[in-house]
Amino acid sequence: MSIRKRAGAVLSVLALGALTAVGAVAPASAVTLPGNIDTTVARSLTIHKHALGPSTPLNPVSTGQQLANPPADPLAGAQFTATLVSGIDLTTAAGWTAAASLTPAQAAQRPNTENFVSTVSDSNGVATFPVPTTRYPDGQLPIGLYLITETQLPPGATNPAAPFLVTLPTPTGAAGSPANQWIYDVHVYPKNAVTQLTKTRVPAAAGSVEARNPDLVRWAIASSIPTLAAGDAIDVFTLTDNLPAELTYLNAATVPAGVTPTNVVVTNAAGTAQTFTEGTDYTITNTGGALTLTFTAAGRTRLAGLQGGTVTFNVLTRATAIPASGIIVNSATANVNGATETVTGSTPIGQLTVRAYTTSNNAQVNLAGAVYQVFLTEQDAINGANPIVINGNATWTTGADGTVNIPIITPGNYWVREITPPTGYQLPSPDRVLTAVVPGPTSTTTPVRNYVEFAHNQVPAFALPITGGDGGLWFGVGGAALLAAMVGSALVVARRRARATQAPA
Repeated sequence: MSIRKRAGAVLSVLALGALTAVGAVAPASAVTLPGNIDTTVARSLTIHKHALGPSTPLNPVSTGQQLANPPADPLAGAQFTATLVSGIDLTTAAGWTAAASLTPAQAAQRPNTENFVSTVSDSNGVATFPVPTTRYPDGQLPIGLYLITETQLPPGATNPAAPFLVTLPTPTGAAGSPANQWIYDVHVYPKNAVTQLTKTRVPAAAGSVEARNPDLVRWAIASSIPTLAAGDAIDVFTLTDNLPAELTYLNAATVPAGVTPTNVVVTNAAGTAQTFTEGTDYTITNTGGALTLTFTAAGRTRLAGLQGGTVTFNVLTRATAIPASGIIVNSATANVNGATETVTGSTPIGQLTVRAYTTSNNAQVNLAGAVYQVFLTEQDAINGANPIVINGNATWTTGADGTVNIPIITPGNYWVREITPPTGYQLPSPDRVLTAVVPGPTSTTTPVRNYVEFAHNQVPAFALPITGGDGGLWFGVGGAALLAAMVGSALVVARRRARATQAPA
């Protein structure tokens, strides 16, 4: 076999090891020369790191030349080690024959002693050799066969690129462009399987039961299902919601009636939902506020058949406290094949304080016993229908200080209605007020927020008889009649006495 044919065989090793995108090669500025290998020409190795996506071919043809149009999704943060494979002398025909028969696994078993470490891939996904060493201060890479391994994964990568072999220089081979030349500046394009993780607050549907429970907060933790290289599997797939102190997980037994509990939705690359069953395909555990979705072996096998799809962990929580900022921050972590990624989501939260009072001697006096409900619409407030519920409570009553806190409310516009006035007082007019709840606790000083007041008047006084009216009239009439009777009686007595005095003895 000629040296050039053997070189073509080594090129096939490179094609199998480095998953290289197909495209137009770069301009002729790269060193590519015909004829015999020139040991005086400088050699370099450039690794272009990109994500492995659903549309990426898994077994593309490698040329070793730079692409004019590189793949999308470059990955920063990767680093590689190039190990010079011992016992392979590419200045001889026997060396090329030996190189052509090696696999990466076999090359790794040799007593290799020369290692070169690349730069960390930049924002364009580019990592480069040579890097100066003590033995090679000019950074020059010796002619030889190299085993390339990924020793540092970029963030979000789930699997390292498969180890591969490359020669310096690399033959273009019969299929190269141009054919039968030597590439001294070699470019390879290994790829990683990666995931994308997001965490968002899911608003409740308008008018729904969940919306009428405004202390409920639903989170969507979504992770892509990675596209894997041939032979790779999904060994670990977990999503964890790390709940902060302000949130409590609601299990199926504590979810309000009419509200969808925590659930898992898996879709394929086309977005079509698949049927996954808790206990068979996955489990959900709650340990100290860490709620973890773990796919079983059976579930992971099914996920591997849905590459490019999405797993969404919809977690239902209840807000139980309000941070001073009014913003609850919640983090989530994905672990796919040992590669972890953490993201955060946030949501505003507020409260509402209602005060009942009356005015006496130009001073406000607090009133206890006023009962309030809160509604999403004015019509519901008028009808007294569909009040909001906070942790099972639908009514709130003012205390001795005249106030009551409606403790945890998702910000928005609400109608507050007084349904029962304090004892001895009339319902205020109007009995309902539209108010805005904003993030954060109540403030009664400027700027006033999350605070509403209701003024009250006493019930009307009774018309007591002693104070006049018909009662006084009849008392007067009765008194005059009594006086007249007394005068008449006196006259009768006086006349009788006069007659007795005038009678003869």
